[in-house]
Amino acid sequence: MARSHSWTSTGQQLFRLPTSLKLLFPSDDDIPAPTVGVGHENKHLFCQLAIEIPLQEIVEATAKAGWEEAEVLTAIIKGADNLVLAHGSNADLDALLKAPAA
Repeated sequence: MARSHSWTSTGQQLFRLPTSLKLLFPSDDDIPAPTVGVGHENKHLFCQLAIEIPLQEIVEATAKAGWEEAEVLTAIIKGADNLVLAHGSNADLDALLKAPAA
């Protein structure tokens, strides 16, 4: 059975995304919940361990699709960086919205 795809482009056709991205990414059941509370000194390490296997599966799936591993890892880093920047911007905006009027 052929998989249907939708074209994604910015001025030209760059790549095709499967219409069901759930096939490519882990489900909520694949990632364990935290076992330590907020403020635990190693919570970030437990989070890293929790996402390492699903992240490796994404790297392997994209390599099978023909992407070079270095490209994939760079894209993951850039994507994570963009999320951090957006999170910081959102936090700054939330702080401004909650600040008392001058």
